[in-house]
Amino acid sequence: MMDINIRKKKYTSKAIAIFKQDGLRLSLEEVAGKMGMTKKTLYNHFSSKDELLKECIRSISYDFQKALSVLDSKEYPAIQNLRKGFMQINSLFTELSPMFFYDLMRLNPNQATSEHLIGSGLFKQKMEANLKLGIESGIYRNDLDVEFISRYLSYSIFGYYINTIINNNPLITKNYFGDIVEYNLRAIVSEKGKNLL
Repeated sequence: MMDINIRKKKYTSKAIAIFKQDGLRLSLEEVAGKMGMTKKTLYNHFSSKDELLKECIRSISYDFQKALSVLDSKEYPAIQNLRKGFMQINSLFTELSPMFFYDLMRLNPNQATSEHLIGSGLFKQKMEANLKLGIESGIYRNDLDVEFISRYLSYSIFGYYINTIINNNPLITKNYFGDIVEYNLRAIVSEKGKNLL
């Protein structure tokens, strides 16, 4: 017999896939139908659509934190970590689609705001660690204001992304986060770091 937590994770993953495709307006019964089960089966694991949605957001938040964990890895140079981390963030956000974020911000603004604050705080922390690692290894300029740059990147990158979604503006490129990292790297690398670009 499958453990209830494993089943709950499986249902959460299926629900995320459905929400990504159809948006968040679906009722719990519609979600259950698209998952090939009854609403009662879904209710055995989630007391409401709100609880299911919260579980989905927690799962996405975990994936985001995992993507950010590479930023301060000591296994590779800071530039490589930055590129890899932004590539993973790009994949995550591309898979979720702007419609998912738009619906989330519109239908569940409190949780969306809460998760955004947690995520941007973690991003800022990981960026600080990446910048310090790059400065220590000599591939980033040693005159960088780590606090300012990490805060600036955190607010500007995600603020622009979210603002674009809220205003339903199609300016986000498929490789938005990759483009952003390459643009900003040119401003922070040292002469030694230029060889890694």
